[in-house]
Amino acid sequence: MAEPSKTPLTDIIDDIVADAKDGELTLGDVLDDLGDRSYGPLFFLLGLIILLPVGAIPGVPIVLGAVLIILAVQFVLGLKHPWMPTRFRRLSISEEKARDTERRVSPFLRFVDRFVDARILWIVSRPMRVFAAASIILLSIAMVPLEIVPFGVAVPAAAIVAFGLAIVARDGLVMLIALGFVGGTGWLCVSVWSMFF
Repeated sequence: MAEPSKTPLTDIIDDIVADAKDGELTLGDVLDDLGDRSYGPLFFLLGLIILLPVGAIPGVPIVLGAVLIILAVQFVLGLKHPWMPTRFRRLSISEEKARDTERRVSPFLRFVDRFVDARILWIVSRPMRVFAAASIILLSIAMVPLEIVPFGVAVPAAAIVAFGLAIVARDGLVMLIALGFVGGTGWLCVSVWSMFF
């Protein structure tokens, strides 16, 4: 299987927002626009949304976590074109909010685009990308109990963002950073468990 080519995140987000129809941007629009390159960008984008203030709304991390699990399972199974249930395909935000979010995150995305590079490629080989997707499944599940901790979902969300970025850019260093956040998520989960049991 050919390695995915690096695509600047700013270009990906521009393409996604430009695909808004009838004043709103749906998850289905994003999936259709990205096609077989959906996985990495969507892992990154959904994780980033959880990190933004909207991710602090109760229930949002769980809903987006469910979407992430569906995507990650298909990635592990090797499906080229991700499928999504109609209910999730209809998840949407207004075009105005999408463009406002794009403006807010663009400076960060430009910084990230300068930082990432194709390096330490063996860490982003196909088996390691599958391992990353399997980790995203566990991270998404971990967000359920971590919702009770202020900013608790930020740590698994940061890991998901880093995994998505590593897949998009073929950056092994970012993959290692993601693994560090996975360790932090594990520590948080153990801490929450010890608080109640």
